[in-house]
Amino acid sequence: MRSYRLMFASGLDSVGLVHSLSRFVYEHHCNVADSRMAVLGGQFSAMMLIGGSEADVSRLEHDLSAFQVETGLAAMIADAAQPGAGREAPALPVRLEVVAMDAPGILVQLSERLDQLGVNIDALDARLTEAPSSSTTISSVKLRLSVPKHIPLQQVKDELNKLAVRINLDIAFHPFQE
Repeated sequence: MRSYRLMFASGLDSVGLVHSLSRFVYEHHCNVADSRMAVLGGQFSAMMLIGGSEADVSRLEHDLSAFQVETGLAAMIADAAQPGAGREAPALPVRLEVVAMDAPGILVQLSERLDQLGVNIDALDARLTEAPSSSTTISSVKLRLSVPKHIPLQQVKDELNKLAVRINLDIAFHPFQE
């Protein structure tokens, strides 16, 4: 039976960190079942779902301190369920893109409305950039949503369009494609 753990790692970005992480997992006879990695503010950050036999995953956990010393990354491991476990009722995956002039509270209002609607945010990518033709800061948010089967997608669109009008957002819904 396979066991799963979440591995988190972060530290000053440098060439070879993904190789170090993947080698550490591989050398412990485990697999990366899912992962997200990014460099934010010069800091590398990784979140990985690791799977393997209980013995191999336990050995990986035991060797984590040595990995931290070797790489200079701060790392921790947490228990996790197997991929797909804990999913509620079937849901429609939807991609939502939001663009606006940057203002405080965009993300909190958007996430609050989705929470009120019962829509889960599975992934979120938010960025601030400068508009090419002006000094305006633009906020761009890309989300992968799970809309429960019992909630009409049109209702979600209507409610988010009301929010968009109220706080001046440009929003676009797209079918989800990996």
